[in-house]
Amino acid sequence: MEKSYVVKGKMRQRFEWVRFEKLIAAPNELMARDRALSVLGGNHKLKRFQIKIESVQEEPVNAE
Repeated sequence: MEKSYVVKGKMRQRFEWVRFEKLIAAPNELMARDRALSVLGGNHKLKRFQIKIESVQEEPVNAE
């Protein structure tokens, strides 16, 4: 079962670092980190060394 993770960090855009926050669905924290690198790299034409992930936290599920 996939959980939702919030991945926060910064990425290199031209000559400055820009903060990002991405919601990623993944089975565990390691896969969430890897998918975030893949998605950001693909969408913004960045290499993995141009992306710095600062935190990966599981998104709480709203049980109503």
